[in-house]
Amino acid sequence: MIYSMNKLWILGLVAAGLGVAQSGPKNPFANNPQAAADGRPTFRLFCSPCHGIKGEGGRGPDLTRGTFAVGDSDGDLFNVISNGASGTEMPEYGSRLGDENVWRLISYIRSVTRRDTTPITGDRQSGEKLFWGKGGCGACHLVGPKGARMGPELTRIGRTRSAAYLQESIVDVNADLTPGFNTVTVVTRDGKKLTGVQRGFDNFSAQFLDAAEKFHSYQKSDVTSMQREFRSLMPDTYRKMFTDTELNDLVAYMAGLRGPEEKR
Repeated sequence: MIYSMNKLWILGLVAAGLGVAQSGPKNPFANNPQAAADGRPTFRLFCSPCHGIKGEGGRGPDLTRGTFAVGDSDGDLFNVISNGASGTEMPEYGSRLGDENVWRLISYIRSVTRRDTTPITGDRQSGEKLFWGKGGCGACHLVGPKGARMGPELTRIGRTRSAAYLQESIVDVNADLTPGFNTVTVVTRDGKKLTGVQRGFDNFSAQFLDAAEKFHSYQKSDVTSMQREFRSLMPDTYRKMFTDTELNDLVAYMAGLRGPEEKR
């Protein structure tokens, strides 16, 4: 369902499953407005390309929610910013910034934490039924061990995305397309047209996953045409399919997806 959301390549401070202990060094600049101001240019230079100019998410997760999969203490944030997140595109910044600037960056992130988050009013249980039933979202998305792999995994999406972002991603599927989930179309020499979600693409070859989760790989020299489009294969009909109440319920379910440690 939601191709406009991060999954396979979870970026930044909210990298899933790192298991970093919620303890560690203390921020020497905690509650220091000047340190937060000093951290703002660093954030804009290094972090905003993935997390948005205001930290509200983009290619990477929303950092203004005040809760992170790596742990919620300043020490947890220091560890992941300094050392990076193995298995994700979050690099290490400790060697480039130094400890004091990492702490200033953390102070800035704390300063943009929202206090006016809109409450979620939908019914989560009803939303779960819509997700797996009427919406057919599990045909493309994994939640834990259940679902399919064509779209981004949503197991921890409630940790990394705001309710507003989730709703926009349902009703405007191309608003923020997750990198790596573009549409690839190949026409073979016998005229067969194949379409799927990108798994690899360059000047010489294309790899993609079709709706049946079959992996395809073609050399450009062996086909009639090979095209990549920066659009989602997710249907754009959900705004008409769901009533406002149903949409709120679906968002409530997804916002509650916070990982396998939570009982659902």
